[in-house]
Amino acid sequence: MAKGANSPQRPRYWLLTSPRTASNLLVKMLNLGEQNVRPAIHGGYFFLPSLPKHFLIAEKPMDTWTEEDSATVNKVIQECSQRFQDYIAAAEKEGQIIYVKEHSIMLNHPRIEDNHVNGSTGSQKEATPIPMKDIAQPTRSPLNLTLFPDEFLKTWNPTFLIRHPALMIPSLYRTCSGTMEWEGFKRPRKEPMAAEITTRWHRTLYDFYSEHFANDSIWPIVIDADDVMTCPQLVGKYAKLTGLDESKVRYSWDKAGEEVLNKLSHVEQRMLSSINASTTIDQSKVAGKVDIDQEAVKWKAEFGEEGAQKLERWVRDAMPDYEFLHSRRLRLEQE
Repeated sequence: MAKGANSPQRPRYWLLTSPRTASNLLVKMLNLGEQNVRPAIHGGYFFLPSLPKHFLIAEKPMDTWTEEDSATVNKVIQECSQRFQDYIAAAEKEGQIIYVKEHSIMLNHPRIEDNHVNGSTGSQKEATPIPMKDIAQPTRSPLNLTLFPDEFLKTWNPTFLIRHPALMIPSLYRTCSGTMEWEGFKRPRKEPMAAEITTRWHRTLYDFYSEHFANDSIWPIVIDADDVMTCPQLVGKYAKLTGLDESKVRYSWDKAGEEVLNKLSHVEQRMLSSINASTTIDQSKVAGKVDIDQEAVKWKAEFGEEGAQKLERWVRDAMPDYEFLHSRRLRLEQE
């Protein structure tokens, strides 16, 4: 395995996901609370509070932001980064396993996302990596679209969780029908934002890590949500690869109680509704063999003509990257 100059003595494991990829199911099955993993809310999501960044970029280009807009986003990114670095430092000091989950989109540098969404010229050149502890001379390579310098990214062993776009994107669309508000900022429209429906963030970060690790390395790992649901033994195999105890992987659990549910925000309740109501793997969530033409008929009935047309376009646009990653997924029969 190729190692970065700043690689820690103990591996750090990063589960990189997209919204609606059944990541909560995978984390539930891994049973992180019994694995000597340092606890994190919902398994990670350190950068979830940076949602205003995405809402603002979806509304207007960064060069039209007010000073207050810029200050708000810079402040929340810095706070998220500090909590993340504090978590890492505490885990390593106490000898705990670092296994955290984050949506790839949450790691985007706002300047790069602004360039993608609004076509803002010059934005990408201004995408300076945020300061990170012990990295005196940070660098950014072309495949690094994140907030972080290359040197920090290279300290992680990453897993990319994927799911068929014909399930993932319509599921995301459904969550947009309600009101999503975070610290006074609201989703601009009742549909996914342009930055949410692209597979660019996931694929490019995968390519970054593929370039970093040696050819004989198991990293980066790709897991398909369908395999988690239809071949649960794969989760046991994956647990061993990430330094977790395979014997502690679970395949059933209790429903979330009222006490747990009452502590969740409205956004969290909506996003976690399926897993909180479950007691085992829900086979109805399996994609299986998908015919997009047939799915489009269902979308028209559910979302109307215009919504169905958007969904079909988004899904078809996402398919090449999905198929590429799917071909590289972890399989049970692999050595």
